[in-house]
Amino acid sequence: MTLRLPYLRPPRTSLPAALATAWLVLGPALNQAEGGFPPQTFTFPVLTGIPDGDLSGLANTPTLPAGPAPIQSVAVILQLTPLDEGGFFGDLYATLTRPTDGYAVLLNRSGRSPERPFGYSDGMPVQITLSDAGPADIHHYRLTLQGDEATPLTAPLTGLWLPNGRAVDPLLVLGSHPRTATLASFYGSDLEGLWTLFIADVSSGGRFRLDTWGMEVTFLPEPGSIALLALGLGGLVWQHVRRRANAAAPGTLEPRRRRSQLGQFGSAQHRLFRCRMSAFESRTWPRDV
Repeated sequence: MTLRLPYLRPPRTSLPAALATAWLVLGPALNQAEGGFPPQTFTFPVLTGIPDGDLSGLANTPTLPAGPAPIQSVAVILQLTPLDEGGFFGDLYATLTRPTDGYAVLLNRSGRSPERPFGYSDGMPVQITLSDAGPADIHHYRLTLQGDEATPLTAPLTGLWLPNGRAVDPLLVLGSHPRTATLASFYGSDLEGLWTLFIADVSSGGRFRLDTWGMEVTFLPEPGSIALLALGLGGLVWQHVRRRANAAAPGTLEPRRRRSQLGQFGSAQHRLFRCRMSAFESRTWPRDV
């Protein structure tokens, strides 16, 4: 005779509670990974005048240490001071490069167009951050700040901007050219090694001094923790949906009802078995001769 154990269903857990539990269990691993890779900022004093009307320009090449992970994003800080009678911002062309990978055009004759072949004439101090997260293109900063291209600045140029990104000869560049050389080219690169900021004044008249430049670098979080968290939460969602589907299937019994019916069925079988055994034992069987 086979012994039948009563049906025992594990306790149900709501999906929100399951997800909360998974986050409490797996979340610290992800937070530890993110907390271990804080952004890093580097500042490089230069304090050197940019040669006026000279395409050879000025280059500064620091060596950066190894990072904790591949690069996620790079932002560049530029601080410029006008010299002599003032600068001419539309003359400036600047890039950030690495010998092995990555190339971004930071400045490229801001404001230059068929109507303004020399670009914007602004000679105010400059303290800007160039990032792919910027709200507006540095090439058209007058349009953003002044509402039109013809009105000069009356205050220093500051704030967060998109890099110019136009990989075009600075003698030919226009605002209509596409932005193809952005800081996103450094995504996934290693921090360690040589980084070169190059800046040139490509047209005579007006000068700037490069006071300092810098980089703000963020790093990719550890992929193992993210994958673990995603797999854990995905498995809980799938299990929850599967249980709901089984419970809603036609002809299935609710667990409590099923347990009670199994108990009644087992008792009836037991009584039937006892009756048959009594009848079998009381019956007289012929002896073999």
